[in-house]
Amino acid sequence: MSRFRVALAAACAGALVAVLAGCTPTVALSPAPHANDPRCAAVTVTLPDTVAGLKRDYTNAQATGAWGNPVAVQLACGVPPLGPTTKPCVTVTSGQDSVDWVLMNDPDAAVLTYITFGRTPAVEVTIKHGAGGVSDANVLPDLAQAVASVPRSALKCIAAGDTQ
Repeated sequence: MSRFRVALAAACAGALVAVLAGCTPTVALSPAPHANDPRCAAVTVTLPDTVAGLKRDYTNAQATGAWGNPVAVQLACGVPPLGPTTKPCVTVTSGQDSVDWVLMNDPDAAVLTYITFGRTPAVEVTIKHGAGGVSDANVLPDLAQAVASVPRSALKCIAAGDTQ
């Protein structure tokens, strides 16, 4: 009888896990070209459980992250690094970690795209603004520690007045 109870308890536990896993949606994303870079693995394992107060979701692609329901923030590690650019670049500091981010599109767009600057592989973050969205000022600092695990190169953001 005790073996029967153990087997029954194991079967019930397995069924419960399967049911609960089915309740958690998986966000379908595409991996970046260099998602298999070992430095992306370091980013992925240190991604926070919450970003801008949004809970992390499961994703189906290597070196990615997503937060919110519906998704308001997406991250992909392994995008090609940027070279020098005239696009707006901001340095975001959180604790001891600082990360340079280049804004890739119009700051008034409904979805903003940022790519790290001076790190290889680069990390791309898309942030939904407006209804159901969040502020990039709340997102980028939350990601700084994970993204800072990719070593910084000699390239860094500079102010327009610092150029010759």
